[in-house]
Amino acid sequence: MKTDLPHGDYPDWETLLSDLCLSTGRTLILGGTDTGKTTFVRELVNRITGSNRTVSVLDCDIGQSEIGSPGCIGLGFTDTSVRALSEMSSVKLGFVGSISPSGHLAPYFRAITHLLPESKEVICIVDMGGYIRGREARELSQTLFELIKPDHVVAMQRTSELEAILGPIRRRENCQVITPNIPSIITKKSMQFRRQRRSLKFAAYFQNSQVSTYNFEDVSFVGSWLGYGTPLAAHLLKFINLSIGLGIKVYYAETVDHQLFMMANRHVSQERPEMGLIMQHLKMKSLTVTRAPDLNHVLLGLEASNGQLLGMGILQAIDFRRRTFGVLTPIRTPSSARVVHFGTLRIQSDGTEIGSLSGYDLG
Repeated sequence: MKTDLPHGDYPDWETLLSDLCLSTGRTLILGGTDTGKTTFVRELVNRITGSNRTVSVLDCDIGQSEIGSPGCIGLGFTDTSVRALSEMSSVKLGFVGSISPSGHLAPYFRAITHLLPESKEVICIVDMGGYIRGREARELSQTLFELIKPDHVVAMQRTSELEAILGPIRRRENCQVITPNIPSIITKKSMQFRRQRRSLKFAAYFQNSQVSTYNFEDVSFVGSWLGYGTPLAAHLLKFINLSIGLGIKVYYAETVDHQLFMMANRHVSQERPEMGLIMQHLKMKSLTVTRAPDLNHVLLGLEASNGQLLGMGILQAIDFRRRTFGVLTPIRTPSSARVVHFGTLRIQSDGTEIGSLSGYDLG
């Protein structure tokens, strides 16, 4: 049943919204933060559903998600008007594990590829988010354009900050590029407001969560070296701990192709004399060390055997001796998880962000 909602007061967009409402295919929304992208998408959704059609929205803004939770790409469908994009039904998620695409392009595009409706007969609006500055952002925008193959690109810019991105796009066939004015009613939000909003969304997602325990042998890991190699034998792990010096405890280690991966209570440099002797004795050529305490509270994506994201979790603890780990998650069938994706964002169950891991930390 269609819900009639009044259109917003955005006269600068009136003609564009009316024209896009009559079109089909895919529309890509580009723009920096606080340029009205989400408002424009909502207005367009309500115009399309107001003409008794179904529309999908692919929310690629993983820092200020409207559909689903931060840290994820969200896909939603609706055939009724909405007051907010979060009201869209039939929501599917793709895990990224960060609040910015920077440094996370592989999981970012993997999630988009998995969620993007295959048929261009499905009306799809794609909101890229506000990551537009720098070389990586330009490459992201160009790759996203190639992946989505939009019929329309709506570029929200206050000055000319999108022109480096739009230059190659303007020269493509079968794509209309529009740069509408940004209504004065669109205001900027503080970083504190954005952080608090993320915290509330994370808290709502992890409400009513419980801890589930997994065995290393029952799942595979993505985004971490865990499970990548062969566990180091107990007597060799003991040799490392006896040789490495006071104040350092190595809980677990794996080897593969003359590479040594270690979980320790603190960082260890390969340049340390003791470590050099250990590397020589084990015939290793490179070392990667992860501080085990930093993994607590890392955001995880839990995936079923069919590739579907069941939901997210927060890593609680790893027992390296028993080869088990606990995950706080709200998903109803946690035992269905077969692949565990490591994110880099660390959060508490109340949504508070407590830092991020680097790629070096995860190996």
